[in-house]
Amino acid sequence: MSTLAATMLCKAMSKIPGNESFEGRVEFTTIAKHFLPRWAFVIVLCLLVISLMSYLISSIVIAAQTMDLALVAMFKKSYAVEFYPHPGYAISESQGSSVSPYGDAYVLSVGYVIVLLMTVPLGYFNLDDNIIVQNGAFIFMIIIFLEWFVNFFIVGLESKRTPAVGASFDQVFGNVIFNYAFVITVPSWVNEKRASVPINASLWTATSIATLFYLSVGLFGAWAFDYGPNQDLLDAININSHGVAHDIARVFVYLFPIVALLSSIPVFSIIIRYNLVENNICRKPWANFWAVVFPWILSVVFYAGAGLLSLINWASLLVNGTVNFAIPLLLYILSTRVTHHPVIEANIQVDEEDTSEEPDSADFRILPSWLPIPEITCGVGLLSLFIFFLLGIIGINIAVAAGANF
Repeated sequence: MSTLAATMLCKAMSKIPGNESFEGRVEFTTIAKHFLPRWAFVIVLCLLVISLMSYLISSIVIAAQTMDLALVAMFKKSYAVEFYPHPGYAISESQGSSVSPYGDAYVLSVGYVIVLLMTVPLGYFNLDDNIIVQNGAFIFMIIIFLEWFVNFFIVGLESKRTPAVGASFDQVFGNVIFNYAFVITVPSWVNEKRASVPINASLWTATSIATLFYLSVGLFGAWAFDYGPNQDLLDAININSHGVAHDIARVFVYLFPIVALLSSIPVFSIIIRYNLVENNICRKPWANFWAVVFPWILSVVFYAGAGLLSLINWASLLVNGTVNFAIPLLLYILSTRVTHHPVIEANIQVDEEDTSEEPDSADFRILPSWLPIPEITCGVGLLSLFIFFLLGIIGINIAVAAGANF
């Protein structure tokens, strides 16, 4: 569904005059501004910023917490300035039972500062300037996955550890949506990719590879370990490894979230800036503040971990799901009926780079030619399916939350 939503969004993107072959610069909110009334465009802009902020806050907090845990593991302690409940200096000498080595205290930690210094400068560049970081992160991720698979087979696999149906689903669907909610980033990528790079093939290949890794790591990881309450795969790898394998496993356990999140934080900041500047919401200096600096200020509140999982879960369900699936599908449906908007046409800035290469055709098919389903029918069907799916998941989460209070 995410890949179809992304390709349909690209189709809508190509319906804006002057951007038929993606030769202009059109961001996600530019598409919304073209096909939606003013009030609806403002709502979409707000949802986009909230969605990207939720990504940024969760990525910043998890990366900073992991960095602090790594410092405790390596140097037996980590330091922080505590704001509440005991203002002053704080020292953590153990990982503790909380997601943060400082428990429920609100702090500015050394790990937080290290992650900030590593990622904030990258947020001031463009997407294509960050390609080296993305390529390096991808290579590291492949190495980490290979080490995990070796660890799984050394420990041994038992399929009976994985039941056909799990016992709890209250946070599963939100996390799934969170991991596939990349659609809002696609227009920015299309604007800066080389003209010869095919959109459909790139999106389907990337999503297929990611899905393969999700399934294989999840399945083999479930077969390899027994999990206690509130334990995830990283905890299980850390606990169940021994000897030299344990030391290697610990390195990769701490390296994984840092590599995965540090490479994504600048991307989300850049996309927020692009959309603010493209729609003349503010000038670039202020856009840099709101996109690059402000999320770090806000993340201090969530560093203690209280409410972070709930934030991810509900933001994924209510905001990220809507802005990544429902709105792109709606924009595509509207694009099949609306043909011209002179204001948006005048605002397009043509990119002069890669003019020697053959541009991606705006007539690319969303569905394969052998599938005899009209594309508009597919779009309406997916939108209806997502709304039904979203309402069902919200109902399940409300029921679970209500049951936990009794």
